[in-house]
Amino acid sequence: MFTEESRSIVVAGSAERGDYKYKVNYNLSGNNLTSLHCNVYKKVSEEVTTSTGTQAVEQETYVGIMFQESGNKQFSFPQDTDITPHVAVFETVLTEIKAGLVCL
Repeated sequence: MFTEESRSIVVAGSAERGDYKYKVNYNLSGNNLTSLHCNVYKKVSEEVTTSTGTQAVEQETYVGIMFQESGNKQFSFPQDTDITPHVAVFETVLTEIKAGLVCL
């Protein structure tokens, strides 16, 4: 007979701070956080010409990625990027997710 040995759950969400959007995906095995990936995008407004004139359209430009996996945290951004505010958001999201796991 079939015996389930493990089950994982994938969760997707997002956070926003200022001009940045953080798209988050994480995996759970039971109540254990096994990995968390956070893609960082900058919201940019761009003028687009249409048949009725110009209008502002919001675009998202990829900035970098932050993740925690196998007990390690890694951050990958272009070398001239100040990562301090992004790391702060990452740590806040991580704390909120872990706090939610205690309630499960």
